[in-house]
Amino acid sequence: MLEQAPIVVLEDDRAIAQSIGRALASARVVNEIEFFGDGAQVWARLVQRDADRAPAPVLVFLDVHVPGFSGLQVLERIRAHPRLAPVPVVMLSASGDEHDIERAYALGATAYLVKPAGIHGLRDMLAELELRVLLLPSAP
Repeated sequence: MLEQAPIVVLEDDRAIAQSIGRALASARVVNEIEFFGDGAQVWARLVQRDADRAPAPVLVFLDVHVPGFSGLQVLERIRAHPRLAPVPVVMLSASGDEHDIERAYALGATAYLVKPAGIHGLRDMLAELELRVLLLPSAP
């Protein structure tokens, strides 16, 4: 059986990470979700997946401000990596700082979203990204 491509989430706030997980589940996403709270940890995992020839993630969410490498630093490394470069990367931030937004898009972010409050906002955010097209849905 082929290993399914995961969704990778870099978010250091446990409550927000859980909300993202619930929002993905409510969108009927069946991909495994790998959560990380530190940029260096997520980068090490992505490199290890590549070394193991495991499927690249189908989608990556990166919080901009986290311990270790920032989300922007992880994005820069993803875009420089031949196997990871095509993966859609959604930047998440609690603030709409224009400098961070401009930097994220300059580095190749697929989207930059200011974190909404609550799961309903996350569901709306997922619908806005049209994740149902990107990810494997569960059977009806």
